[in-house]
Amino acid sequence: MLKLDYKKRSEDASSLMKEAIYSNHDYYTDAIEGIQELLPSNETHILNSANSCILTVVEALPEPILIPDEGGWNGFERSAKILKKQVDTIDTDDGIINIEYLHNYLKNNNVGSIYITTLAGYTALQPINEIFELCALYDVILVLDISGTVGSNELSSQEHCDIQVCSTGSPKIVNIENGGFINNITQKLKFNNHLLKTFKADNITCAGISNEITKAPLILDKTIKLNTYLKKELSKKLEDDTTHNVIHSNSIGINTIFTTESKSKTKKLAYNIRQKLDITDNKSIITTGPNYNRLKKPCVAIEVKNLDINQLNQEKIDELIEIIIESINEQ
Repeated sequence: MLKLDYKKRSEDASSLMKEAIYSNHDYYTDAIEGIQELLPSNETHILNSANSCILTVVEALPEPILIPDEGGWNGFERSAKILKKQVDTIDTDDGIINIEYLHNYLKNNNVGSIYITTLAGYTALQPINEIFELCALYDVILVLDISGTVGSNELSSQEHCDIQVCSTGSPKIVNIENGGFINNITQKLKFNNHLLKTFKADNITCAGISNEITKAPLILDKTIKLNTYLKKELSKKLEDDTTHNVIHSNSIGINTIFTTESKSKTKKLAYNIRQKLDITDNKSIITTGPNYNRLKKPCVAIEVKNLDINQLNQEKIDELIEIIIESINEQ
């Protein structure tokens, strides 16, 4: 049984959030300054949840809104449905947008805006710079969900998008268990003030974000490095396996996804892996597909992002790989 620690809010963040209950200190401003130091923007809004951020952004976006056919976030489409916004999907290569295909699509179809996550299914980096060039060419607003890459100016494509949306819920890189923020970088859109006021984060949430935002670069870097190791070593183990293949094995990400034979065998395999893991609070790091948020094919995702990165090392990753291989061989 492999013992792993599930990611939770840090003790110092929790302590500061408790202090904020009775404090008159303006933690909202502190959090804004921390976010803007990491991700410079003249307009930043902190709201009570990532879905509040998405709803606020969707309300302002020009239609039609284009999203990937998989590897995104289904909460975006739900928000668009509530607001009766037209959403179209574009075919992808296991969640990754093909630039040539996108170019042809934008040339032949009316598109007002595009919403994508910087990491497709949390497992592979989108070609953001090239996508933004096409958006500029066709006057399309580009919204990036940077929840999986916050902590890196480069990976969050600070200079190659119009709007950034980030969750600070759980389990995330900035892990407060609630909240989120919007960076209106180019300020091409104006958000609804009523929504911004309605969804504005309280002082407690902002205290947590102000404490944790500075840790994001180190947490992201550690998560990527350990997940890259997992991808590399698991790919080696599955080299001769024609059924189980690591998706986007050479791309950086914060989880690892590998294909399986069928939906039924996926569920059984995921169950067997879970039975060999002892994760705090009975949490799980195993998710399965078909799943829009990951891949719409039979697959198993190992959510490295869900783990306490300070308690994780290559030795534990090696044990995890052995459990995965053992569970595959038992089928």
